[in-house]
Amino acid sequence: MRFLVTRYAQDEDTPRSVTDVSSVGAGAFAALLEIPAARLTDVYPLQREHADGFHRLTGLALDLDRFVYFLEVAAD
Repeated sequence: MRFLVTRYAQDEDTPRSVTDVSSVGAGAFAALLEIPAARLTDVYPLQREHADGFHRLTGLALDLDRFVYFLEVAAD
């Protein structure tokens, strides 16, 4: 299972970047999103309440004033 963070500029449909964050693992992302790891199979918007935890897990900061972010789960 791969985990990708896709970043879009506000009101745009084309991603500005895609970053592989698979090294973090399903358990950590499931805890961050407060869903069971077994149900982590879709695309999830990253909101302000996820920003600090996401930064601790990945080292990446979310600029939610300028961009919209999604955590995408992809099969290997």
